[in-house]
Amino acid sequence: MTEADLKSAIDTLRSCKYLGSTVAAFDPPSLEPTCNPFRSLVRIITFQQLSGKAAETIYNRFAILVGADDNLVPEHLLAHDIESLRTVGLSRQKASYILNIAHSFHDLNLTTERLMNLPDDEVRNALINIKGVGHWTVDMFLMFYLCRPNIFPTGDLGIQNAMRPMIGKQKFKALEMEAFAEQWQPYRTVAAYYLWRTLDSPTQTPE
Repeated sequence: MTEADLKSAIDTLRSCKYLGSTVAAFDPPSLEPTCNPFRSLVRIITFQQLSGKAAETIYNRFAILVGADDNLVPEHLLAHDIESLRTVGLSRQKASYILNIAHSFHDLNLTTERLMNLPDDEVRNALINIKGVGHWTVDMFLMFYLCRPNIFPTGDLGIQNAMRPMIGKQKFKALEMEAFAEQWQPYRTVAAYYLWRTLDSPTQTPE
């Protein structure tokens, strides 16, 4: 997402009756593509279900073990097995998932340049087939690491909570969310950011 895209998104959403007041009340998101998508995805898995401090400690140990951090590539991990990765504090499940990611990035040649140029659907299809990488993880990866402008995470609980007063129902399906979010095309990533912000200031959300 370019600065021009973000400005256009803000200008468009400012006139939205559901999000306009929230756009006025909060700063825009800071979206800058990652320099190393592989490292970013490994960090997402490492940090899941852990406090930030605990996850950072484990990840730092992991980086020392494999001998790389900013320049992490699949080959660094493929020199290790699950038991080796567990010595830094990773659960067996997370160690398995991280190795799955390394194998898939290697086998599919998912280099940084290739990932940055693949369409959203092709990135999604490549990642969702990796055991341990779910739809929510892929959505967050596309939104905040590849900075794609039009991703809408229907499986996110915060987004669901924010949309209840807008849709006017307590229960609804993903297809209903997607239909409602059509009004925010082609800037649904930024719309999602402001939906999360409505939870910080519920009175900003019209009933």
